[in-house]
Amino acid sequence: MNQPAIPNYLPYSLGILWAWSGLQPILTQKEWSLQLLSEVGFAPMWQFPVLLTSSLLDLFFAFGCFWQLKQYRSFWLFQLITVAFYSAIIVFRLPENLMHPFAPLVKNIPILALTFFLWRTAK
Repeated sequence: MNQPAIPNYLPYSLGILWAWSGLQPILTQKEWSLQLLSEVGFAPMWQFPVLLTSSLLDLFFAFGCFWQLKQYRSFWLFQLITVAFYSAIIVFRLPENLMHPFAPLVKNIPILALTFFLWRTAK
């Protein structure tokens, strides 16, 4: 049985999300991002390298959502693991976000669901 083609707007929507989360902390919220990393428990000497690395990882995911990487299951699995890891850090190190009025952590549930769907349907 042939599966229908995945509409491009599904991975593209995740690509936009990843691009924003990769660029925005570095370009507009660097100090706040470093403060959050401090609250998570990173020593000052590691805060900027972790911020830069996580931003570059997010941008890697963004580019992959727009190009050939979106065809591979391992690409989506890596995203699933990353979102789960980011979420676990927030739950255990920044639990006040569980009750945040804009629900930043709860929004990871549909992101995980969509990423799981794309993982299941990729090569």
